[in-house]
Amino acid sequence: MPSLRTAPLFWTALGLVLGILVADARPIPAGWWLLGAACTGTLALVALVVDQKRRRAIPSWPIPLLLCVLFVGAARHRLQMAPPPPFPLDTTAVVRAEVQKTPEATAYGLRFPARTRLLLIGHDTLADRVLLDVRLVADSLPALACGQRVLLGGRLEPLRVPRNPGLPDRTAQWRRQGVVARLVVDDPRLVQVLDARRCFTDRLVSLRDSITSVLQRYMPRPEARHVVQALLLGDRSGLSPDVRNRLGRAGLAHLLAISGLHVLLVGLVLYGLLRPLLLRLGLSWWSMEWTRTVLTLLVLSGYVLLAGAPASAVRALVMTALFLGATLFQTPPHPLNALGAAAVVLLLADPAQLFEPGFQLSFAAVIGLLLGWLPLQQRLPAVIFRRPALRYLTGTLLVTLTATLATAPFVLYHFGYVSLAGLPLNLLGIPLAAGALAGGLLSVLSAPFSPALAELFGQAATLCAYLLLQLGELGLRLLRPLVLHVPEPPWWMLIAPPVLLGLWSRSPGIRRRSGLVLLGVLSLGLWTTPPAAPHLDVLFFDVGHGDAVLIRAPGGRHLLIDTGGRYGGRVAAEWSLLPFFRRYGIDRLNAVLITHPDADHAGGLPLLLRRLEVGRVLDSGTVDSSALSLEIAHLIDSLRLPRQSLQAGDTVRLDPALVLQVLAPAPNARDVPDNERSVVLRMVFGRTRWLFLGDAERELERQLTQAYGDLLASDVVKVAHHGSRTSSTPELVQQVIPTRAHPVRAVISSGWRGVSDSVRVRWERQGARLWITADSGALWLRSDGWRIWPVAWRRAQ
Repeated sequence: MPSLRTAPLFWTALGLVLGILVADARPIPAGWWLLGAACTGTLALVALVVDQKRRRAIPSWPIPLLLCVLFVGAARHRLQMAPPPPFPLDTTAVVRAEVQKTPEATAYGLRFPARTRLLLIGHDTLADRVLLDVRLVADSLPALACGQRVLLGGRLEPLRVPRNPGLPDRTAQWRRQGVVARLVVDDPRLVQVLDARRCFTDRLVSLRDSITSVLQRYMPRPEARHVVQALLLGDRSGLSPDVRNRLGRAGLAHLLAISGLHVLLVGLVLYGLLRPLLLRLGLSWWSMEWTRTVLTLLVLSGYVLLAGAPASAVRALVMTALFLGATLFQTPPHPLNALGAAAVVLLLADPAQLFEPGFQLSFAAVIGLLLGWLPLQQRLPAVIFRRPALRYLTGTLLVTLTATLATAPFVLYHFGYVSLAGLPLNLLGIPLAAGALAGGLLSVLSAPFSPALAELFGQAATLCAYLLLQLGELGLRLLRPLVLHVPEPPWWMLIAPPVLLGLWSRSPGIRRRSGLVLLGVLSLGLWTTPPAAPHLDVLFFDVGHGDAVLIRAPGGRHLLIDTGGRYGGRVAAEWSLLPFFRRYGIDRLNAVLITHPDADHAGGLPLLLRRLEVGRVLDSGTVDSSALSLEIAHLIDSLRLPRQSLQAGDTVRLDPALVLQVLAPAPNARDVPDNERSVVLRMVFGRTRWLFLGDAERELERQLTQAYGDLLASDVVKVAHHGSRTSSTPELVQQVIPTRAHPVRAVISSGWRGVSDSVRVRWERQGARLWITADSGALWLRSDGWRIWPVAWRRAQ
């Protein structure tokens, strides 16, 4: 570990980090932190003067100085954090505000932060300057840009937590950024631009658009072009979540982050080419070094701003600036000092960056490389590094291994997996990414002068980007066992990987201490973590007005009952089901059961059939000539999937520990509405009983009560037809809950249409614990066969 004298900025950054963490955990007003900073700063100054007069060998000023830095970090963080909203929420308002960032296109419209200048709420006029997260969900919206002053009318709402597991809880991070509430605007007439001002950074949008148009002209393949846009501009909007997830699990996602690779190609190549050019102009050595250093940093600064200034790019820019400055003044640079300077710049500008995955992964990777890569390289035989090929192979493997171990805790925490597949794949992935980046950059630069040359470079970039995508897909298919999925990692698994870096240090003391720490962490972790017992998981997704229930059997097999619907061109499975499947590494569904062919139950099936491997499709046998049913039939035929129509008396084989009985539809149910032909499923696991009623209505419920009687008694019931008054007859409710002493969870999957008050009262009077997804989001239940308990899946960040 460096000393304070050799790397003061590293210790300064560490003090800021600790201060931000303390202030985030302890809601103390910023004024108290500033007072502490003033006191400790004065104490550090006094201690410095005393040390100089007495010429102490061990100075006493560093400790109060570090405390001062800690208090400064805490105060900066508290000053940015959002205060409680100074106005009532869940109310309509007219807001005069300034757009803080270029609006981001989303699946539902536009989103951007806006700083208010005036709020009209009812008869009250507030002049509070607060930050709002604005969501524009209307069509035909005016063009908005950063810096514009706008007049918006909409509904002020509290910041929303995720509705389904698999997505991070961003409410804490929004508050850290100063956002106090959300403004939802659903009428284009309530959006008015007051002036045409623009942010400084927004002036780069036209340049980004020009670069994008050049890439579209010379790179006609969209999938390859989107990779180059991510490499060149940091714009990943064109990459689907599936592509990003596939590259991440293949250990190649880091190649798309604008960081050291881009600085090397864009900045240091320019830095090297400027030397002979400037020397030919007759400049002295000192003038030449100053000129190429300044030009390189100007170009890199513009490039980082063009890419949106992500944390990894700013970190690389600051470190490059310090290294070039050290070269200019011929002083040996300290890598950790340069890294600390980058952290200080980012954290003082935006303390909330500390909690972002991009910041954590970028700095963790560099720290791991600085502290772990060189000791590991020094322990290998020198003969390995004499040949260029062996040097490249060994160096790439060491860099990938070191960075993977250093970033493993953050990757596990944020994404639920860690991949070792990148160890071999980066050998080809790094040159392919460099080739795609260089080809795209040269295509853009040569387009104004030589379209033929631009097309040639575009084709080279297309080839490299396409091969990179294929490498990720093929590598993940062949190296899937190297991807460790731990959606809920225990604490010891977050600590153990970085400690491994100390085991290959050249210092025997560091190796011994690292080994003891690793042994203690593993022993305590394994002792405190109980062995995982087989259990049943049932997840009722919040898909709006529709149904989607995932059953995970004790043996690990999956059955999905219904798939959610389609709303305004959006498929609910895209934002509710697929994020959960990606987080928990579910690539295969053993069976999908469609209770009936209505769009709010079967609307997500085509998407799932295209994205996941599905073992078989089960349905009610209802003949439907809708476009959705025809699309599903075509997909099932093209994929050659087994399809089975269920009827009363059938059983669904999923796991030996489960009994899945089909209670409806009856074999003779033909000329009846689709809802009355819904598949009704009863599941038994140990002593627990589960009932899934689909969209059964009064007649089907009457048939069920007459045919099965006490067999309908359940511990958990998925209430029929989204809580509609056409279902949940008193007779059925009494059969499902025969006595108030029997605790039953009744789940209603509903959306904007809401739940009938009579149905709600009927279930509650019978003693059911009611859960409505429209109100509370998804419900995750777990059972060991004796009892059933909810899984707390929401996790604040």
